Amino acid sequence: MKSLLLALSLFLSAAVSAQAQMRDKYAEMPGSGDVSEARVVDLTRQMVTQLHLNEAQYIRLRAANRIKLARLDEIQWEYKANPGQQHSKIAELEAQYEAECSRILTPTQLSVYRNQQQRDSVPTQPTNEGGIG
Repeated sequence: MKSLLLALSLFLSAAVSAQAQMRDKYAEMPGSGDVSEARVVDLTRQMVTQLHLNEAQYIRLRAANRIKLARLDEIQWEYKANPGQQHSKIAELEAQYEAECSRILTPTQLSVYRNQQQRDSVPTQPTNEGGIG
């Protein structure tokens, strides 16, 4: 009985120690954790509204969005000291994501998606309403 209790307490202490080490690992590298499900759902729901996705497309895009957001977080954390390399890695990720979208979306939906991306990437000129100049 004593040996069973000793073995159980030894196992429990090892499990607690391992859990503490995992928390330390995630504290050191915040981009490696799971992506917020709310961010994934929000991004996917925006795409549903814009592109009129069916349920199968929604499910596949939600998975692709989860991967994209997780990888984006990793890239931003990993290359925060090197903005040039960070930008190139993000561009590579976007190309991979667009290739995945082209496998999921219909040609019409893909055209709408690309037009939306172009419109979002072009900065708008600020208007000078009621100001001097």
